[in-house]
Amino acid sequence: MTGDNTAILTPTQVAELLLVSPITVRQWAQKGMLPAQTTAGGHRRFTRSDVEKFARERGMQLPDTRKTVLVVDDDHQLNKYLVAVLQTQVDDLHVFSAFDGFEAGRMVAQHQPEVVLLDIMMPGMDGVAVCKAIKGDAATEHTRVVGMTGHFTDELESRILSAGAVVLLKKPFSTEDLFEHCGFASLQPV
Repeated sequence: MTGDNTAILTPTQVAELLLVSPITVRQWAQKGMLPAQTTAGGHRRFTRSDVEKFARERGMQLPDTRKTVLVVDDDHQLNKYLVAVLQTQVDDLHVFSAFDGFEAGRMVAQHQPEVVLLDIMMPGMDGVAVCKAIKGDAATEHTRVVGMTGHFTDELESRILSAGAVVLLKKPFSTEDLFEHCGFASLQPV
């Protein structure tokens, strides 16, 4: 498991992570097996780092809570830059990249990303077709698609929004706009 090691968890949250009942978590705490603090109201609370240590010591597999992003752009330099920005400035993120629409389709099916940062003007299968394919598949229809282009027109914006994207960013765009439209503003960049 990854995440903020200082996060405070309730017994129910710990139980969900460890796939046990809250009663089991409370018993572990009562026996001193899992360190816990007690609130003024008498409720137990656990730090994420203590839960991770407890799980590691017992060989328990915790779910991966990281978000996944796919960057799709045929400009290799920009693609690598966006991957680097996302990996270094947003905590707990898997970032993958694809350089054309066909590869993007394969990567979406394989990794089921929460967000696809998608160039619109690519050779072969363009971003509008990729967006339609993502939104047309029940397994990926909830994926947030953020379009981007260096050749902005109102007609292109209309096409990508109609295909299901949340926005069409004009290149170059700020990292603040990138994070906001990808939904990472609340993740607090590191």
